[in-house]
Amino acid sequence: MAEEENRKNILDGIREMKAQDPFAPFEIIVASGDRFRIDIADNLVEMKTEFFYAYPGSDRFVLIGINQIVAVERLGGDRRPKRRKAS
Repeated sequence: MAEEENRKNILDGIREMKAQDPFAPFEIIVASGDRFRIDIADNLVEMKTEFFYAYPGSDRFVLIGINQIVAVERLGGDRRPKRRKAS
């Protein structure tokens, strides 16, 4: 049951990151340790059991099995503006 809940949280995270405006690249990490950098939201398509991702500017694509995804990570660190110290 916990594994199913974790998978749901990961998929919800992917959907949220894909929909954010402005879009920021993120990575999908699979059980093998491979990482797939998602640079363009529209190039990632969720299907019933996998994601289809077309690499930008090429004819290459990858199918990422939903049951193989173990994590998703935002790239570029914190996007909030830095606070200045009081002088």
